[in-house]
Amino acid sequence: MSTPYTPRNTSAVSIALIQQAKRSLDLEIPLFETHNEREKGESIAELYSIIVGVNELEKSYTKDEFVDNEEYYTNTMVRLIKQFYLILENDEVKQEYGDLQTFAKRFNLNCPLAVKRIQTRIPATIERRARGDGSDTESATGSSTGSNTGSATGSGTARPAGNANVESPVATAATGRAIAEATGALITLMDAIKLDYNTKEQLHPLLTDIVTATNNLFQEYDGRAKLVQWLIKLNNMRFDETLSHDELKEFLWDVDGAYKGFFAKLG
Repeated sequence: MSTPYTPRNTSAVSIALIQQAKRSLDLEIPLFETHNEREKGESIAELYSIIVGVNELEKSYTKDEFVDNEEYYTNTMVRLIKQFYLILENDEVKQEYGDLQTFAKRFNLNCPLAVKRIQTRIPATIERRARGDGSDTESATGSSTGSNTGSATGSGTARPAGNANVESPVATAATGRAIAEATGALITLMDAIKLDYNTKEQLHPLLTDIVTATNNLFQEYDGRAKLVQWLIKLNNMRFDETLSHDELKEFLWDVDGAYKGFFAKLG
């Protein structure tokens, strides 16, 4: 009876294969070959994370987890949406991104709430005020009564001609975006002051954006006069002149007061 074949040096072969495999696993494989590829990849990853974050934030909002703190939801959502579209200003990233539906499908993202919110470009709180839903009927879209000549209503905003109780989808979207722009401008300036921006060159454009954006909605609201005073002060400053620490604290206080006054005006 013949004996089965047994390969020689089995131990040596096995060790050699293991060592070779280990060397292969130790090799670092670069994900990107150029700096531009790395930047684009990181931007795509940021878009992915923002979509996931927006979806979770929207879920929490629909569960009434921000009933006592809608301001946090609004501020966070405005920042995320602003960051999302800021990233897409890069043409290479935009080409790789495609469109929102395709992007979500490509990366198996089941985030319907985020898709809707990012497409509308405004938080649900602002969208609700723009439509005048529920308790916000006296909101940024105007009151349910009064003239419908398209001029400013009792709440201080423009209203399209037609039925005084009906907002067209286009008018609602335009008002919502105007509110989002004003909100984003206020938040941006507050963030800048917290980061110790203190020169005319840094602060003047941001404050001008606020005054312009809010003027598209209201000619007057609590805190607006303070903003105008700061705008005059910045106008009179030299480019190399800076605000002191105490002045920045006062400026932040006034901007925060204007922010609250603006939202109180919305209803």
